[in-house]
Amino acid sequence: MVVAMSTFRVANNMETEVAAAFQKRPHMVDCAPGFLGMETFISTKDEALFHLVTRWTDSDSFHAWHRSAAHHESHEFIPKGLKLDSSYTQLIEMKRLAGERSEASLDETVADQGALLSSFLRESENVYLLTATSDGQITGCNPRLARSMKCKTSDLSGTRVWSLLTATDARRLQERIASGERKLDEKFLLNFVDPSQSPFTLLCKLDVQPAGFILLGEEPTRKGDALRDELLQLNNELAVLTRENVRKKRELEAALAQLKQTQAMLVHREKMASLGQMTAGVAHEINNPVSFVLSNHDTLQRDFEGLLSLINLVGDSLDGIGRVSPVLRERILEKAAAIDLSYLVEAVPRKIADNLEGLDRIKKTVLELRNFSRLDEDVVKPADVSEGITSTLRFLGPMISEHRVSVKTTFAEMPALLCSPGTLNQAFSNIIANALQASRPGQEVEISTTCEGGICVVTVEDHGAGIGAENLANVFDPFFTTKPVGEGTGLGLHIARQIVTEHGGKIQISSREGEGTRVRVELPLQRDNKPASGRRSDQQSIR
Repeated sequence: MVVAMSTFRVANNMETEVAAAFQKRPHMVDCAPGFLGMETFISTKDEALFHLVTRWTDSDSFHAWHRSAAHHESHEFIPKGLKLDSSYTQLIEMKRLAGERSEASLDETVADQGALLSSFLRESENVYLLTATSDGQITGCNPRLARSMKCKTSDLSGTRVWSLLTATDARRLQERIASGERKLDEKFLLNFVDPSQSPFTLLCKLDVQPAGFILLGEEPTRKGDALRDELLQLNNELAVLTRENVRKKRELEAALAQLKQTQAMLVHREKMASLGQMTAGVAHEINNPVSFVLSNHDTLQRDFEGLLSLINLVGDSLDGIGRVSPVLRERILEKAAAIDLSYLVEAVPRKIADNLEGLDRIKKTVLELRNFSRLDEDVVKPADVSEGITSTLRFLGPMISEHRVSVKTTFAEMPALLCSPGTLNQAFSNIIANALQASRPGQEVEISTTCEGGICVVTVEDHGAGIGAENLANVFDPFFTTKPVGEGTGLGLHIARQIVTEHGGKIQISSREGEGTRVRVELPLQRDNKPASGRRSDQQSIR
């Protein structure tokens, strides 16, 4: 074999045009007798310096081409106006140093037949070929491999080799490539899986290069390997089944989580429906007698004032009565003393006023129950967050007293929140109830609201036992609870998060064991809304 190297240097800054021309050359030389291949190089220090290297079976073939008309016609692809530096233009003809051998080795022969081998690999039905970068990104493959993967060669380009293999073989191939060792004589088996999860096995060879690797494979069909091939096939099928089991396990886990979530919401809705029925019944049963008593109260007060005016008239007429009937006067005075008339005149109006105050408190309690549940107001509407929290605290009054905990509230002035008041109050109730139950007698639970850039922020903080780090990640899971058996359902925070999420907000919890827990709820405010009426910029303490 001989090698001819033509060296020239571009003198008029047309390096880019020359490089593009060589990449689009007409390939007229490819069919010349004795031609083995051609490559073009540029100098790493001078990009204007080009080296055109051609390989030939013999010197006569090279000179015959150099003198031929086809050679001169092939120059037509050279850009017009190109100027060369004559000091760098030269043609060197070289032959291989053969030593004592009279014939070329197999490696030398193969190296000389690059075009033939390339054509064979493209058309072969027995050889599988792919090239890839060091990180496994496929840069090219032959059609045989693409057909086995049931796709086109262009579909595989850019994908990762690891995605075509079973998990175990992908890991082993990565380890081989990471080692960087070139073991050209080593053969090993790789198990491939096509998109339909059908496996096939190839006996492969690997050449690892600094910038990537080349993988060659063939089907292991040699005699005596039938049992091994069957075992490999079974192993491939087992790998596919394992992958399918993992996928189904994930699907089952997702379905179980969805089922738990649905169950929690059903429990929540049933609870809210029961609460609504109870609230409606209590409100109806209390409102009717309260309305009756309030209606009669005005009549009673009016009648008592009339009776009192009659008594005063009799008292003012005692002297006249005494002159007419001294006995009657004495009987009136004795009766007044017996019933302590002076006390009754002063006490009865006060007791009537106390009754009126008690009735107002009953009426207010019923209203707070309705404000808390608001099951008849399930539509989304602007609502005062501080008013909802206040109603919730009144509803939780017995729990506050039972745990002997004080509650400090700090409400900031902010616009009304576009929400479903009933469900949002349920979320606040669950969060506050947890804080109360976690607190020790004499401790304080702090509740505050702020407005941060169009976001309503509600913070509930206690100073109780706190939550351990191992449990903190699970507090929002349905049916998860750290309370003793019978004291918690594990749905409180899960339902609260669902409600907050449905309102477009988010809930965060931070806790340190032994120091307490802080829950932060963020809810987006309605745009262009008006402030709701109610308590604003106030601070109070409930015991």
